[in-house]
Amino acid sequence: MAVKVFFNPASPQEAVRIMYEQPGQGAYLAGGTDLLCSPEWPDFVVNIRGLLATLAQEAGELVIGAAATISRIAAWQALSEADDGLMQSCARGFASEQIRNMATVGGNLASAVPSADFATPLLALEAQCVIQAPEGQRTIPLEGFFAGPHQSVLDRELLLKIRLPLPSAGVRTEFLKIGRNPGDIATINVATLLELECDKIQKARIALGAVAPTPIRAYAAEEFLAGKPASDENIQRAADLAREAVQPISDQRASADYRRQMSMVLTRRALQRCLGRNQ
Repeated sequence: MAVKVFFNPASPQEAVRIMYEQPGQGAYLAGGTDLLCSPEWPDFVVNIRGLLATLAQEAGELVIGAAATISRIAAWQALSEADDGLMQSCARGFASEQIRNMATVGGNLASAVPSADFATPLLALEAQCVIQAPEGQRTIPLEGFFAGPHQSVLDRELLLKIRLPLPSAGVRTEFLKIGRNPGDIATINVATLLELECDKIQKARIALGAVAPTPIRAYAAEEFLAGKPASDENIQRAADLAREAVQPISDQRASADYRRQMSMVLTRRALQRCLGRNQ
């Protein structure tokens, strides 16, 4: 199916103005990997690929333009050094090389699928989303971005960039994913982050995907670990709490029972690997 009307705006503000003023159903185009697979094409397309591809390190944070490709995330050394390789690990296991060269971080988030790979590491890193609306920009935490399966807080607004506060020095992270095949859509994915001091956990972040209507944080598990020794017993209890937090469904990829059990297994495994214990 051919694109009926194609716009090439000069700025994010112009892109949003077109989206709101043009009649019919529109879509922003960055990588296009989701759009090309869509059974129904929009009435018009607004090209943003050249507008939002910046990667930058600013005072106390890293900034990812929404149109930055997955391949560029995999190769960004400053990010890998800051987050202990969390985003790089996610990027390297994302689909195929051809898709990584086209697909974008912003597109992965804006699709709002529960299994979105980048949602979990970005939740663990406490990302902030900068959104362009007709009246100006606003910033919200990523936890507030997802509204349900394939639903986000965006109307015709545009996700501009993702801001990541720089983690503490020595932070330890892990990203794990189960799919039917390497690079496949996640049956379940988990991202964990630990800050340690003298073998005591000062801070824990645990995020899970494909186990609820939206990607989630396991807040009870995080709160349980804070201030506790990094013992196997405490790790297991946190993994059990993560399992209690999920609300999985059964579909063609896995049953709800499998996802619930693997939520515990992957959380435990990821936390143990953060601690340098092979699982």
